[in-house]
Amino acid sequence: MRHGAARPMQINAHDALFKAAFSQVEHAAGELRQALPPALSARIDFAALRLRPGSFVDEALKERQSDLLFSASMGEARVLLYLLFEHQSTVEPLMAFRLLRYMVRIWEHHLAEHPGSKRLPAILPVVLHHSETGWTAATSFEDLLDLDEGARAVMVDHVPRFRFVLDDISQEGDEALKARAMSAFSRLVLWCLRHGREPDELLRQLGKWLDLVNEVRRAPNGVEALRAIWRYILATNERDEADEVLQRLLAAAGEPWKEEIVSAADQLMERGRQQGLREGLREGRCHMLLKVLGARFGALPNDAVARVNAADIAVLDRWSERVLTAPTLAEVLSEP
Repeated sequence: MRHGAARPMQINAHDALFKAAFSQVEHAAGELRQALPPALSARIDFAALRLRPGSFVDEALKERQSDLLFSASMGEARVLLYLLFEHQSTVEPLMAFRLLRYMVRIWEHHLAEHPGSKRLPAILPVVLHHSETGWTAATSFEDLLDLDEGARAVMVDHVPRFRFVLDDISQEGDEALKARAMSAFSRLVLWCLRHGREPDELLRQLGKWLDLVNEVRRAPNGVEALRAIWRYILATNERDEADEVLQRLLAAAGEPWKEEIVSAADQLMERGRQQGLREGLREGRCHMLLKVLGARFGALPNDAVARVNAADIAVLDRWSERVLTAPTLAEVLSEP
């Protein structure tokens, strides 16, 4: 296949790599053990860790956030561990509030699956973060509340209280990442995500990580895991021509990886074509739905327009089916 001058379209390379690694419980367990306080980690039976279905982030934020939900045993109880990856260049000051919203959605989902439940599973929120500055905002929900110290003292028992666990890799050096007690693939993924905004650095430093690359390759499903790494490096470098990035990656990795890297580039190009077709179809449906909504309900509020523009094809199809019969805009755009 000719890799051409055009950059293959990659809707969210960060999300794809994050989920390629941490949707596998053996890799997720290593990240969670690393992030959690030792006393808390010691009480969790990671052998019982299981991935749960669903994503709970806002539709409009899915380009900036990725999430995975797990269950595990803690003594006689089952607890939920919610891992959120924040892949934007700035710090979200209201992260604790967003997490509360996502946690409520998880509990609502739980109650829908277990009607009649009188108790809720505990949720342990964990944020994996990388930004240009490192984390600078509150990690405790109560710190977001606009209260002076005197008011806080008397209100503390009457407001939501939780602190999320933060794994901030922004300021962590490459050698520290490499030394983490995690699988080789997980460490390689964190290194890639750490430098995802500076893809030239990935190409320059790859030679120092080839021992880890070899370790990944020897592991079960190692070749497929490495394809995810190669696709990420190829997809995140948007400044240079695709052929040039491919040649630089081949030079940095060396001859043993040539066939696998070229195969990953072919997969990326094909995915780019398919994503381009799907995005073109999605944009057309967005345009048509907004036109019909405007004809039925008049000028649309900005938040409704934003929701339509962020929705995927399946959601757009549901809304399009309702648009002619639902009596209000809110009922057209309602989602469980």
